[in-house]
Amino acid sequence: MAASPFDTLKNAGFRDEQAEAIVFAIQDSLGQNVATKSDLFTVKSHLETKLLELRADMYRALWIQGGALVMIMVALFTLFGAF
Repeated sequence: MAASPFDTLKNAGFRDEQAEAIVFAIQDSLGQNVATKSDLFTVKSHLETKLLELRADMYRALWIQGGALVMIMVALFTLFGAF
């Protein structure tokens, strides 16, 4: 389990009251909870997965377009012969 910002500050030598005040000040200034390393890792993993899916879709589209182009060229050469 990842250490909370509170625990990290305590380990750095801050007293409980100081660590709590710092964490609350950061949360108030951001208007939301602070992201942990595990939160960032989860988002990174999700984005990497989506990027791989996008790359696969792009390659698939490239092959389909290439195949269509070859079929069009074959049809044109069949209809009109070689130039």
